[in-house]
Amino acid sequence: MSSVLDEALAFTLRNEGGYVNHPADPGGATNFGIIQKNLTKWNAAHPELGFPASVRDLSLDQAKAIYRAEYWRWDAIANPGIAIKLFDIGVNCGTGTSIRLLQKAINLLVKPPIDADGKLGPGTLGAANTQAPEALMQALCQVQRDHYQSLVASEPAKSVFLKGWLNRAAHIPEVHHGV
Repeated sequence: MSSVLDEALAFTLRNEGGYVNHPADPGGATNFGIIQKNLTKWNAAHPELGFPASVRDLSLDQAKAIYRAEYWRWDAIANPGIAIKLFDIGVNCGTGTSIRLLQKAINLLVKPPIDADGKLGPGTLGAANTQAPEALMQALCQVQRDHYQSLVASEPAKSVFLKGWLNRAAHIPEVHHGV
């Protein structure tokens, strides 16, 4: 496991916390950021691992195993802070959304724009890795904030989450030396 992934897990788990089952959360019951639907899907694919049926009983190590296998897509991102931010967005919004938000952030910085198709291909990776990391991080924070505001605009019941989401969007990973 890469040390960038270790830092990404620590960053995201500070945002996610433990077991929550908020009635307004369309994801339903969540533990360490893993929703019940994703645990059920994981268990169907990996019955030999013996993970619990209920997300409430998921251990931290089990959650980390799911994150390593299902959410980490960022080894080709040159800047560790950007990779950590993208991992966190993917955990909160889905990995496809994190890729689309990366593409939108890049498009705030480059002309002509790249295709925001939700695919992490060589064009997206090349464009991401040639941006100044500070500028790309600020653009990521902006498009993440815009994404959350758009969710609340289309589904006002989610406004209960907006303050936490906006705090999450503003949170920039501190990368420790040696990563």
